[in-house]
Amino acid sequence: MSAVHSGFQWLLDPDDDPATDDLPDVVNNSWGFDEADVGKCEDDFRPAVQALRAAGVAVVFAAGNTGPGPATSISPANYPESFAVGAVDSALTIADFSARGPSACDGGIFPDLAAPGVDVRTTDLIFGGTSPDAYATVSGTSFAAPLVAGGMALLLSAEPELTVDRLERALIRSAVDLGSPGSDNVYGHGLVDLAAAHAFLQPSQPAGILFYVPIITGAAARNAEKPAQPSCSGSDPAVCP
Repeated sequence: MSAVHSGFQWLLDPDDDPATDDLPDVVNNSWGFDEADVGKCEDDFRPAVQALRAAGVAVVFAAGNTGPGPATSISPANYPESFAVGAVDSALTIADFSARGPSACDGGIFPDLAAPGVDVRTTDLIFGGTSPDAYATVSGTSFAAPLVAGGMALLLSAEPELTVDRLERALIRSAVDLGSPGSDNVYGHGLVDLAAAHAFLQPSQPAGILFYVPIITGAAARNAEKPAQPSCSGSDPAVCP
């Protein structure tokens, strides 16, 4: 555990020079406590995760490969300050191994999002060229989490002033709902959708527009009162052209 604590400390100041702006924007964590701690809230690393988040770092964790039973969250993914990612297959079905909620730490929705994590084609170690294949096909929430972490980095490149709260909110509010309607403890808030998250972050109206006209349809339109018309008794051409 001391090595992990040292790693978190290093993340807060990689070059050990407080004058250097080298704090990461996003940190991916494809690790967690082992199966003996399934369904528990082990807070050994929570202060470190809290410190990273307070410093403006988004902390992404693999939800864990401890499914398919309910209440199979693991720490540190189940900390309220962590952003947990479960795994789906190519059919957008949750992987059997993907950990389920609720969070053992605060009883909240777990995981936060889902991303592809079954039969993912990725780069592999070649051990100095001794391994002939530089790619591997792998499965696990450890491979779903980096997709969300990388997506966060892309959103920050487009919107560098985003806070961690706003970044996470954009991803959650724009996610594609899967499974039971609404947020649940299998798919979380849904499948990550970066294009929708980026659109969510854009202003709702173009700059310079001061007023809008609500569009009312159906029974509400039939029952709505007709708006009052401006009087043309005056001479103001803006009112009575």
